[in-house]
Amino acid sequence: MNHSDDSIEMLLRRQFEGHVADDGFTERVMESIPARRRRAAWPIWTGVTLGIAACGWCIADLPHTPWRNALDGAMSTGTMAALFAAAGISLLACCWALAEADDR
Repeated sequence: MNHSDDSIEMLLRRQFEGHVADDGFTERVMESIPARRRRAAWPIWTGVTLGIAACGWCIADLPHTPWRNALDGAMSTGTMAALFAAAGISLLACCWALAEADDR
């Protein structure tokens, strides 16, 4: 709730203290409301599985292309990105190992 809602709530509570007599109307309405139906989970998991499979099928060859280019001697943007990523991951692993060694 925001500030204006809080002030309205405070004014209403100051005006109407206690319970509003409704001859059991609220209880009857709450009892007549049907229980919430449980959603089936299989459509969500089917969609997630199909989405993952479609993404995997589309990018299956993508990780191999820069390495093939590097072995052929063609330095493309993808090749450079893959080499920098491998170097960065190696450097981060080295820094992490050194930080863990200092803690002991």
